[in-house]
Amino acid sequence: MDRRTRFAHLTDVYFDTRRNKRYGRDSMVYEMSWTANLVRDFRDREDRTLRILHNYAFLVSVPKWREIMATEFKGRLADHEICEVVIPAANAVLSPYSYNNRKGMGAQAAINRLIENILIASDRYTSPARIIKLDLKGYFPSARWDYAEECLSRVIDISGYEDKDYLKWLTMVAVHCNPAAHCELRTPRYLWKEHIAPDKSLLAKPEGEGAAIGRLIWQTAMGLYVNDEIRWLTEECGILTVCFVDDIVMAVPEHLHGYALGLIPELRRRLAEKGVRLNEKKFYDQPFGHGVEFLGSHVKPFRIHLNDSSYGRALSRVHELNRVVAKEEHLDDFVASINSYTGLMKNRNEYRRIGELREKVDPSWWEFVEWDDRRQCVRCRPGFTRNERLNRKYHLNLKRKPL
Repeated sequence: MDRRTRFAHLTDVYFDTRRNKRYGRDSMVYEMSWTANLVRDFRDREDRTLRILHNYAFLVSVPKWREIMATEFKGRLADHEICEVVIPAANAVLSPYSYNNRKGMGAQAAINRLIENILIASDRYTSPARIIKLDLKGYFPSARWDYAEECLSRVIDISGYEDKDYLKWLTMVAVHCNPAAHCELRTPRYLWKEHIAPDKSLLAKPEGEGAAIGRLIWQTAMGLYVNDEIRWLTEECGILTVCFVDDIVMAVPEHLHGYALGLIPELRRRLAEKGVRLNEKKFYDQPFGHGVEFLGSHVKPFRIHLNDSSYGRALSRVHELNRVVAKEEHLDDFVASINSYTGLMKNRNEYRRIGELREKVDPSWWEFVEWDDRRQCVRCRPGFTRNERLNRKYHLNLKRKPL
């Protein structure tokens, strides 16, 4: 590609990158002078002087305390440029039983695959079968940069991208940027000491080790990281397996139970070569009739339901929103939160719980929203949609989206 084509491509990547993150602080700062910033970043790529030095870290407490290490817009632009090539090409390499950061293969697809595996292993619930669940301990914090770069480079080699050497160089810059050495902490440091173990924090890891959970390139790389082991289990050993990030669940007929357990030491050895270890405290081995906790759901024969901790968080979120005084100012948060939980419950036929959640909503919210019986969710009343509120506040002329 010539320079003009490369710049046009980078411009397209920029618009794709900002599409769902346009209201972030760093996105708005970049957009205020986006043409000048884009020209500067393009020249850095052409001169091979691009460096990703603006990172930030914060903690989240739901569903558990976890460190999130992310990068500002310049780094996200590089991540998207790489992943728009890597993600489609990775489907030729990834096991069909591996679910992470793949289009159409999210958490619900992984749960459906697990149900299908249990049906096959138990001959449609008529024969004894076992469920073995394994957990990878410190999966992201223990990742090795060199092996992650190698995984991404192998996918780039089989892609149809024209300038593979450039993309491999950009991958090297993005993976080896060492965010812990230059990042802004957006959560008080004492919370790190209280809630994050040193082996789970990138701030305590040596250079060359640790994946940033909040970055697209690392989400993609970690989907490839243990792909060889998943293929070994499913293709060579014949074990019905489903893997979602760091959760591995095997469904085996009763007569193959001992054989499956005998594979675990070899799996442990293969993972250890990549710096990954199995969590000894999170090992589950039970008959399929007992069910299994997987991705916030409890999967049992003939039924799947949201686990109690997820439903408890939904109720806590409703109580938190009910205490808000300025309802209209928090309307977008309310609609997004309620609909995210009702969406999870709809996929699991939890209509009774949806009704209970609806009853917990403070009556003052119904001045601004209404209940959609067909879709079982809330929506803004006419006059209170996002565009209509912005029109009133800033005297704009944004059109109201059709229902």
